[in-house]
Amino acid sequence: MNALRWFALGILLFPFALHGQYSRERVSLVLRGEEALQRQEVGAAIDAFRAAARDTSVARRAAAERMLGIISWRFYHENGRAREHFGAALATQHDTAATLVELARLAISEGRYRQAFTFADRARAAAVDDIARRGAVLQMARAVTEAALAARVDDAPSADHADSAGVASVVSELLALVRETPGRVDESHQLLLAALIAGDGAAATSGADSYYLVDVGDASMQTAIPATIAELDKVLPAWHGDHTRAIDRARLVAALTRARLIDAAALVATPGAEVIAYAAYCRRMARTAEEYYRRALLGEGRQTDLTRGYIRASHDLWPRLTWPGATPRYYPAAVDAELARRFGTILQLGITGGYYDMHMAHVVGAERRVISQYSKRAAVDFVVIDGIVTNGLQSWAWDDAGGHGGWQRSDTIVQVRPIFVEHAISLWVSADTARREREERSIASDSVLDWNLAQSDSIAYLPGVAARLRRDGREALIDSLRRAGVSDLMLGSVFVRVASRLMRESSIIAHEGRHAIDEMLRPSLSPEEREFRAKLSEIGFAERPKIVMSSIVHPNIGDATPHGRANARVMLGLIRWMRAHASEVTGLVINRPMLPQLPLLSDAQLRRAFRSMDPLALQPGR
Repeated sequence: MNALRWFALGILLFPFALHGQYSRERVSLVLRGEEALQRQEVGAAIDAFRAAARDTSVARRAAAERMLGIISWRFYHENGRAREHFGAALATQHDTAATLVELARLAISEGRYRQAFTFADRARAAAVDDIARRGAVLQMARAVTEAALAARVDDAPSADHADSAGVASVVSELLALVRETPGRVDESHQLLLAALIAGDGAAATSGADSYYLVDVGDASMQTAIPATIAELDKVLPAWHGDHTRAIDRARLVAALTRARLIDAAALVATPGAEVIAYAAYCRRMARTAEEYYRRALLGEGRQTDLTRGYIRASHDLWPRLTWPGATPRYYPAAVDAELARRFGTILQLGITGGYYDMHMAHVVGAERRVISQYSKRAAVDFVVIDGIVTNGLQSWAWDDAGGHGGWQRSDTIVQVRPIFVEHAISLWVSADTARREREERSIASDSVLDWNLAQSDSIAYLPGVAARLRRDGREALIDSLRRAGVSDLMLGSVFVRVASRLMRESSIIAHEGRHAIDEMLRPSLSPEEREFRAKLSEIGFAERPKIVMSSIVHPNIGDATPHGRANARVMLGLIRWMRAHASEVTGLVINRPMLPQLPLLSDAQLRRAFRSMDPLALQPGR
């Protein structure tokens, strides 16, 4: 077991991804509560949402009651109270689909899969836009796939599942989503699982192809994924459920396991197979970690709870693995190496963002990289992971509104692939002309709020600034691709691949690479100082800084974590730079707060501003 201290993690938000639990009305009281949750301040979030629930605005009341319901069941396990809040949200008759989606999520957590399917189907019928519809379809799918996984993997058979017609409807809806936006992780994964349950090999092939549509890394990356997907393209169409030939089933299990699609492999494996035992272990580890996270955020969890849970689960798994002879004696230090050899597992316990937590996933690619910044160099192993089991306490607390994008330890840098794929695709989806008017209205209202926030706190998180930076960075990249001759037909796929690469090189290679350089040069640096310097490199070496600013213009600015304190220092530095270079920034008004005007800076000016704060860049001769 690698019980160690992680020095860094990359934080990325999904500002345009649908997560129905987060209100699309950027209203002050609700926004205040959402920001508190982003900082893991549960009590402050509850206070803000309670205040919003008493507001005269129907939109505020609906969003606040919905968020109070989410907090009740996710953080306190008060499911009855959660339903009362969801009922109050439904009574407003505003944003009904989002509330029904949350009722479906709650029902899934309770194992009430048929009820969850019904709620999600009602949400689909009530959806008034593509965002709400996608959220509803995903919950319909999870109601189907979780029921099957509980029965197959957790050995918890239940008649409480959707009928064959319901499963077929889910496959059809997911196919439509995948065709509309290929490469998106959630619907691709759910399509693969649901199609396997339905015995629809052709649809399952579409899910697998879409899941890994966005490349794992550069051409230099050592990865088995392309060859494995080619193998799946051959064997998946032969899948017809229980009627599949044994030889085809065995090939399919092996290929899905190599693709690190462990839950899918478990669905098609024969009873008693090793991969089913391992899938059960992964699901147990996820539940153990999430329960620890919940208790830790309420001040009740102890670090030893998580460590002991890992040891107990690993001890139980050990004899269920397939061994050539007698089962060797179990000891914790052997588990990591054995699971890495069989499944590509990476599991680490340590401190991230100020919290003791766990990251568990599966390696899908690796390469050796040399990081060079300001004439300083560090050689690192760059590892890409997928098949996420748990992505740390903060990712769980953010409830899919953001996640850990990666980390660095010693000479290893890790990238969480699904985070980057979703972020890049969400950027592209947000560019759809049908969304522009809504985006502009949201930015306009947020920008008014920004000025008020900046008047009372000069370094506050400003949602309008964050949205403008994303929009401007996105539009600049689209324009550059068009000027380079990319056709409209190919624009989406090229944009996603380029944006994914840009974010990887900045938020992972530059940011985490700086940690490796600093660890070599000054290992005694404090966590805050390390994060500050890494953020300076993240933007200072970014090809397109505005696209990757979301980990810095973030609700955690100024909180007690190393990232929050580092972000506060960055904001102060930007204010000083903007004042000192006001004459160079077109449109900047010197007698108004600086940070609401941050989007006026060009990409080149942002790089200059960040480099001006960097001790390495300021060394003589630089």
